[in-house]
Amino acid sequence: MTLLASHLLMALGAGNAAAASSWTITDLGSAYNVQTMALNDQGAVILGNRILSPVAGGGYAVTEVFNAQGNANNFALYGINNSNTVIGVDRNAGSSQAFVWQAGVRTNLPRLANWDHYVYSEVRQINAKGQIIGNTGDGAAIWTPDGSGGYAITELDKWSTGSAINDAGMGLMSNFNSPTASFQTGYSNGVGGTTFVPERAGYRPAGAAINNSNTVAGAAFYEAAGYSWNQTYVWQGSTVTPLPVSATAANWQMNVGGVGGINEANTIVGYGSYGPYDERAMMWTPGALGWNEIDLNTVAYTGASFGKLTQARAINESGQILGAGDYFDKASGQWGQHVFLLTPVPEATSSAMFVVGLLSLFGLMRRRQLRAG
Repeated sequence: MTLLASHLLMALGAGNAAAASSWTITDLGSAYNVQTMALNDQGAVILGNRILSPVAGGGYAVTEVFNAQGNANNFALYGINNSNTVIGVDRNAGSSQAFVWQAGVRTNLPRLANWDHYVYSEVRQINAKGQIIGNTGDGAAIWTPDGSGGYAITELDKWSTGSAINDAGMGLMSNFNSPTASFQTGYSNGVGGTTFVPERAGYRPAGAAINNSNTVAGAAFYEAAGYSWNQTYVWQGSTVTPLPVSATAANWQMNVGGVGGINEANTIVGYGSYGPYDERAMMWTPGALGWNEIDLNTVAYTGASFGKLTQARAINESGQILGAGDYFDKASGQWGQHVFLLTPVPEATSSAMFVVGLLSLFGLMRRRQLRAG
């Protein structure tokens, strides 16, 4: 590598290594009747039946997708990948019909009948390759593009419920309806066997998110000493670790909450219950001593004024977090739930290092020009 190339990589690396010390928050409008949310790495957002695409200079172009009747009744979008391929479910005709939508064209996904001859399909997430995790027939399934505009179905474990898929095609599923009532969570690509989260007595895990390292996060129905609650957890390799949620109310159980998403940096987002009626948007990051618990209400951010951030539903590879929180609408004079997008702001020192690196590069180029002349 030349000295010039080394200086360039150092300069670029200084900028890319920036860590967020503050955030900006954007109000994306009312969360009323918004049942589904999703986020891709370019910052495009799914809210119910709407697609919000970032535009140069700020703001969003909004695209609404409707059912055949021209409305959004019994209809929702569930995911969007970096190719802006969108997945959704239309329940307007009586049985659920999953579909793919891109650039105005809707393609219905093939369906299978279950044991009772009921034909349906549901979807939950789409990966970078266009593979889709969902449910049809008697359990979880993966739809894979067949190269001719259609999709092939790979059935996963019987009686399972699909929830997430990574870019390697590993589908995350939970067994809620198994005749053995195992309540297991595991992942599979439908070719080999299923890798299951280790079980503990009284602990019934459900998976919510999986990344390309096969790190799984979710919540488990936990029973102990006469109490029961949903306990957040992360599973890496053979280790299942509770994700910390601090209890602040008297007699309140620890680690109560849920998971919304995970990225490739192993940053997990979701919510934690700090006591009755005290739900807070959360972020968990891996550290040398275990998992760090971060209440997103304690981070420094500028922009829209939210009273409390209550849920984090998704995180992308840029570190943006999509969720919902309490918001005071000045026009109506009422509090309500609004959707937020938190965007990390690089540390000023790192930005300065990036500029210094560029100046050093330009200085080197200038000295070489003078010597050559």
